[in-house]
Amino acid sequence: MEQLNVQPKPVIEVRDYSFSYEEIDEQPLFNRLSFALNENEVTLLMGASGAGKSSLALCLNGLYPDAVEGTATGDIYFHGRHISEFEKGELNQEIGIVFQDPESQFCMITVDDELAFTLENRKFPASEIKGRIKEVLKAVGMEGFEQNKIHELSGGQKQKIALAAVLLLEPEMLILDEPTANLDPVSSLEFIELVQEIQEERGMSVLIIEHQADDWLELIDRVLVIGRDGQLLADDTPERLLTEQKQLLEQEGVFLPRAYSDAKDLRDVLPIAAPSEESVLSVDGLAFSRKKQQVLEDVSMDIRGGEFVAIVGENGAGKSTLLQLMAGLLTPSKGNVLLSGRKLEKWDENELRKRLGFVFQNPEHQFITDTVYEELTFGMRLNGYAEEEMEQAAGELMRQFHLEKQHDSNPFSLSGGQKRRLSVATVLDETPDILLFDEPTFGQDAATTAELMHYVMELKSKGTAIVFVTHDMDIVDAADRVSVLQHGKLAYDGSPEKLWEKEELLQEARLRLPARMRLDRKEGVVYDLIH
Repeated sequence: MEQLNVQPKPVIEVRDYSFSYEEIDEQPLFNRLSFALNENEVTLLMGASGAGKSSLALCLNGLYPDAVEGTATGDIYFHGRHISEFEKGELNQEIGIVFQDPESQFCMITVDDELAFTLENRKFPASEIKGRIKEVLKAVGMEGFEQNKIHELSGGQKQKIALAAVLLLEPEMLILDEPTANLDPVSSLEFIELVQEIQEERGMSVLIIEHQADDWLELIDRVLVIGRDGQLLADDTPERLLTEQKQLLEQEGVFLPRAYSDAKDLRDVLPIAAPSEESVLSVDGLAFSRKKQQVLEDVSMDIRGGEFVAIVGENGAGKSTLLQLMAGLLTPSKGNVLLSGRKLEKWDENELRKRLGFVFQNPEHQFITDTVYEELTFGMRLNGYAEEEMEQAAGELMRQFHLEKQHDSNPFSLSGGQKRRLSVATVLDETPDILLFDEPTFGQDAATTAELMHYVMELKSKGTAIVFVTHDMDIVDAADRVSVLQHGKLAYDGSPEKLWEKEELLQEARLRLPARMRLDRKEGVVYDLIH
């Protein structure tokens, strides 16, 4: 019997749609887009950092342009009904978004209160709320966290709570904005598996915004690509797009999945420079507790000049806390941190900040001015730079990090990827002794990630020590040394090559092998290592 060619039924239709941020964009951020998102379909949205992917997601569920100073032309329809016809808040329940920064969608203190708030808004009977919360927390792997304070959770744990809150809305469409960027490698795989299960059970439409799509490919039905000019460059199946339009994606700086990419491994293309023998920063018997809970215990390590060290571990292992202790932003309950042999507290603050640079996991935590230019020159002014010197140095940094067009933009108005690049650029006006980065490649496309890594490695070759907290195993693979935190203790401190041989530790610390070692191995169950 001949198969009928059934046309997919659109959930969302976008027709000739353009959007601009007022007084920021000389041209529309995205320009005359037309496409549909269909029932029971998983679509991947790709594009260079700053192309407007997150802004588009917020237009689709009606939050933009009303919530910002923006203007839009064209039309968006949800099941054939123009989104302007929906009552405020009505469309947000039908189209649920897990934002790039999960903190931005929380409004209560504890996990229990946050999820109860969602259910109360949906008029659920009080008798059902506790059961519903337990059920959704089990679904996202956060059972037993009801009484935890959200601000004390790790970045990955916050992401799971954000997903739980959206799932309680029972939306018809789910939009995920870089949902695994803050997750450890195994949690990332579990999250993807969870999304697949939920999508299949509920028949939801899912739109995924993601730079690195390797692990999502089995779920994806279609791929949309927005170009740097804000126009729709491609709308195709993953297979056709990644085989027939590889060159287009490479020109746009988009990450190609490793199975389709001819790119070399990072460790083969980055400049090589041996570390010195001299210690720049020493961590000695470090311990830290938060509200009577032990976060770190007896951590000791030395970081040498020109050494690239990667700190890894599962969500909540204490990686960001260790980095903040190294930077002197937190005070240890035991032990010491020494820069060039002197305890951090003995350093003059201005001198310390010249010698040691720190980039936060959340870029917004370090912005203190009203424009990109002022942000880049803030430290230079404190250090007595002449106006001409500042203009030259800031201009070079804006060029290097693709922020020239954002010269007068407010840092808080930038895209997630642009905020990250600005946060990195602000610590690079000089060549410090050591640079500490918390997830520096989060939100970056392939081109800007490669440029950042080359820039950082050039500093390394001049003797600057580099420390990354990262979940990216390909970056770890290129490090001189990797330190694995597990349950607040240092479980491993040595070369990446020897770490890849320690299968039991990799499983326990929820890590994976780098892509070069996984390409020829078919991954099985999430816990089936990493292979």
